[in-house]
Amino acid sequence: MNIRLKDIIDLDYLISMDDALESKEEITSRAMKDRKIFSQCKAGCKNDTALLLSWLKFRKAEFVQDRDKKGLALLPGTFFSSLYTWVVYAMIFFGSMAGISLAYSFLAYHGTRPINVAVFIALFVVLQVVLILLTLILLARRAAGTKNRENLFHTSIIHTLIAAFFFNVLPKILKKADWPVFKKSLDTLEYTSSLIRTKNREYMPLFFWPFFILTSVFSFGFSTGAFAGTFFRIIVSDMAFGWQSTIMTTSSRVHDMVSFIALPWSWFMPASLAHPSLEQIDGSRIILKDGISVLATQDLISWWPFLCMGIVFYAVIPRAVLMITGIFARNRAVKNFNFERPRFKQVIIRMQSPVVDIDTHKTQVSRAVEPNPIKEMSNALPVATKPETPNHTKDQIKVQIEVQTDQPKPLNHQKPQDQPKPSAQTALILASKTAYTDAAIEKVIQQIKEYLFFDVNKSIGIQFDFNTDTQAVHQVKTGDENQVILVHEVWQPPIRGLLYYIQQIRSAMPENKTLWILLTQDTGQENLCVDDTDINFEIWKQAVFKLENPGIVLKRFM
Repeated sequence: MNIRLKDIIDLDYLISMDDALESKEEITSRAMKDRKIFSQCKAGCKNDTALLLSWLKFRKAEFVQDRDKKGLALLPGTFFSSLYTWVVYAMIFFGSMAGISLAYSFLAYHGTRPINVAVFIALFVVLQVVLILLTLILLARRAAGTKNRENLFHTSIIHTLIAAFFFNVLPKILKKADWPVFKKSLDTLEYTSSLIRTKNREYMPLFFWPFFILTSVFSFGFSTGAFAGTFFRIIVSDMAFGWQSTIMTTSSRVHDMVSFIALPWSWFMPASLAHPSLEQIDGSRIILKDGISVLATQDLISWWPFLCMGIVFYAVIPRAVLMITGIFARNRAVKNFNFERPRFKQVIIRMQSPVVDIDTHKTQVSRAVEPNPIKEMSNALPVATKPETPNHTKDQIKVQIEVQTDQPKPLNHQKPQDQPKPSAQTALILASKTAYTDAAIEKVIQQIKEYLFFDVNKSIGIQFDFNTDTQAVHQVKTGDENQVILVHEVWQPPIRGLLYYIQQIRSAMPENKTLWILLTQDTGQENLCVDDTDINFEIWKQAVFKLENPGIVLKRFM
């Protein structure tokens, strides 16, 4: 699957929808569906990224079906891509119209005074060169890392204006237009905007290049329009060009400057067309006291090939190169996008883990293994069911296990080693020594198994002092656990010292590990669940968000 920017936006959106699930039934149902997706696509996926993209393909199809039934909006990536395409066309149109209009009006000639070539070159050539050089300097600084990417995006006036138009002005225009195709999808555009505002470190490199391309498209359209307007005016009008200067008293200086400017095309064009000769330059000099009548027509029209080629080589071609460079850079940024982030890895873990349905408040524990989808299609799946264990006491738990007896054959006859192998994710728990009892830790372990699909290897009591918690720090640095889960009571505010401790723990961890913060209610309560609307949970979300560290993920006890 060829990954595109809209796919990454849709992937983030669909995962956010899963994270927003509240009830246990919805979460269990989603996990069952993801496990089913894994059983359908695992044979054709050689790595986790391919598996994640296959999951996205299935989820998109599922979303489209729900949209057709419920009349939902378009996915944000799809809507962003469609709107972006229309904005590109608009940039080309308005840029071209601006260039044509400016060039056509500037070249208005009334037969009394020739067009001043110095002003024309300054406006349509020199100014474009200066803007292109500034763009190259900013790109070089960005590539060298001397300027923070986030600041580069926000301090760029052009990028800021275009982003504001795209995410603020354009939605208002579409809302007033009241077009049914866009009416239900404006909220999803707001979601894309929030990715730039709230997830700078993750998504800013991706969105820099699309807006850079928009500026390049507009500039390319302007330069092309200026060339077209100039050439059209020359064809349909009797134009006269001249120059005048108080400082430059000799025509030879002007000739030297013109010859230098014409170097890019003078090697393949005839000398008579590449630039005016010294005699033609001298013959087109405007002297106010002499007027235009003493100037020869052949000298006055000798400038137009030079002016047109100047626009082409110093404005049109460089803008085209920048535009193509932006397209390649955008594709490269999308291709190199990091799918190893915690929220993406959680999808892989959920797909590869058996769906366990456990409720400590009920008298039943069930574990289901998804049937083979190929067998499902043929409606010939033999299933062996283990009978329920007889009840001997009122506290005894009923266990029902469905076992799949037939193993699916790999699709396309792929070897098993080419398929992503499910690997158990292990976790290390860090919890307060004084707050969390053994019973509370058992509840936490059960929560982690049920919702995060991690097997807890070890639980270490901590005092939230980096220098004192030597055992925890050593285990975090050198332990074999894939994940580290810091358990904390939600009512205790995330003060500066606590946040600093969290950052210290994350810094001590290897880059490939994730630090999860699991918030619970007061351990003195029977129910440790934290409601999504809990004001303390909102405070924690804002505090963790301000850390701007993708390796730190906040979860609540459900």
